[in-house]
Order: sequence, then structure tokens, then C-alpha cells
Amino acid sequence: LENNTILMDKLKKVQQENEELKARMDKHMELSRQLSTEQAVLQESLEKESKVNKRLSMENEELLWKLHNGDLCSPRKLSPSSPSVPL
Repeated sequence: LENNTILMDKLKKVQQENEELKARMDKHMELSRQLSTEQAVLQESLEKESKVNKRLSMENEELLWKLHNGDLCSPRKLSPSSPSVPL
């Protein structure tokens, strides 16, 4: 009878530890889901920013090429001796 009481106490203790471990696992799973969702959002944001960065880099290269080759469509700068108002 005494041995049975000891075993019952041990069983209760192990069951309590088991419940605590289950609760910890649930918290870890929820945190893992939350982090996965956050990672997906950040990955999408990174891809969008990478596309914008690539586009801006290409535009910059194009403008540098045009500048180097004198192909810009901007008005010519007037020399200091040129009149500011065309005749």
C-alpha cells in the first residue's frame, strides 16, 4: 500500500511535468508560426525592394550613359555671354 502511494505520487508528478512540457511546446509552436509569417512578409518586402533597387540601378546606368554620350534631352546650359532671353 505504501509502495502504491509512492508510485501514485510519482505518476502525478510526471503527469504534471508532461502537461507543462505540452504547454511549452504549444508556446513554441505558436512562436514558430508567428516567426514564419513574419519571415514571409519580410521576404516579400525584400523582393520588392530588390526589384526597385534593380530598376533604379538600370535607370542610373542609362542616365550615366546618356550623360557620357551627350544624349540627354535637357536644355543646353547657356554660356555667360549668351543672352538669357532668345531674340
